[in-house]
Amino acid sequence: MTFSGIRFGGLLGVAALGSLLSAATNGASSVTFHKDVLPILQKNCQGCHRPGEVAPMSLLTYADARPWAKSIKVAVATEKMPPWFADPRYGHFENDRRLGQADIETLVRWVDAGAPEGNPKDAPPPLQFVDGWNIKPDIVIEMPKPFHLKATGTIDYQYVLVKGNFTEDTWVTAAEMRPGNPKVLHHGKVWVRPPGSHYMENAEPGEAYSTGMGRNLISEGNDIVGKFNPGLGAQSFEIGGSAKLIPKGSDLVFELHYTAIG
Repeated sequence: MTFSGIRFGGLLGVAALGSLLSAATNGASSVTFHKDVLPILQKNCQGCHRPGEVAPMSLLTYADARPWAKSIKVAVATEKMPPWFADPRYGHFENDRRLGQADIETLVRWVDAGAPEGNPKDAPPPLQFVDGWNIKPDIVIEMPKPFHLKATGTIDYQYVLVKGNFTEDTWVTAAEMRPGNPKVLHHGKVWVRPPGSHYMENAEPGEAYSTGMGRNLISEGNDIVGKFNPGLGAQSFEIGGSAKLIPKGSDLVFELHYTAIG
């Protein structure tokens, strides 16, 4: 059974940095938005930099990106964007959106040349983003009620117990966690709480708690079945024919890191 998760209501040396930020290489004027820059943005940035997503500005079009050209240059030259916190010395990750050196230099050259638009006919087709589920869920489990955020200040992690109503062992081949408002959710997880677990055992289902209520009691059998990070989308567990098990009688715990946006 395919289970889809839940809707709810490096340091860069100064010398190297200087060379990038002052890059004015021969041929910089040949770099244009539609021909050279847009493909990079589509591959690495637009998952978050589009209307309704977590990023503060859209980078879908030249009109969107041009006012941010200098900021784009600084962000990619310092490797602040795209964000990636895994140690690059260990392994390769399929969702790694870091820019290669050639792409960084292309963006810097574009900005140094005055951020020219170029010929719109050189542009690749616009990406078609999925409005809704990226997978076809067999089960959709929602938080019983929305969480109301304060406008400013720090918001503690929130934990919400949701009854699972799993009447049989369920093998999960893919999952997707969808926030009601992606702009206010920094990240989220959905934990499986198997029968007999003392984690959140005194929690009222559907109520949000700012403490994990026995978070340290997570024992063998608990697992993360769904998660949300900006631009992540759905996760498949079918590598090598594998799946994740939700035991019969399990409940779910939503772990939510909200961010006030004013």
